Amino acid sequence: MNIFGKLKMYASKWSETECRNFTAEEIAAVQSATVVASQYGNSVCFLMVGGGQCYIPLDRDSTLGVGESVDLQAAKLKTLSKQGEEDIMRVSI
Repeated sequence: MNIFGKLKMYASKWSETECRNFTAEEIAAVQSATVVASQYGNSVCFLMVGGGQCYIPLDRDSTLGVGESVDLQAAKLKTLSKQGEEDIMRVSI
C-alpha cells in the first residue's frame, strides 16, 4: 500500500453503500416515527416502544415535512460512506 492509502482524503463525496428496508424487528421496536426539524435539516424522531427516542436524519431527497408521520413499511434506511469518515445513516421516503 502506498502512503496515500493511509492518509485522510479531503473533498471526496459521500456515496450510498447500502439501501434497505427496515426489518420487522426494527419496526416492532418503534411506537411512532415523525419528521422533526433539526440543526442541519429534518430528521426522523423514533419514539421507542420501550421508552426513549432515537433520531436519524432524513435524506435530502425525501418529500415529507415537519410533523408528518413516517411509514416504516415504505421507508428505506440508507448507509452513506466516505473515505476517512465513519458511515452515516439517512431515512429515505
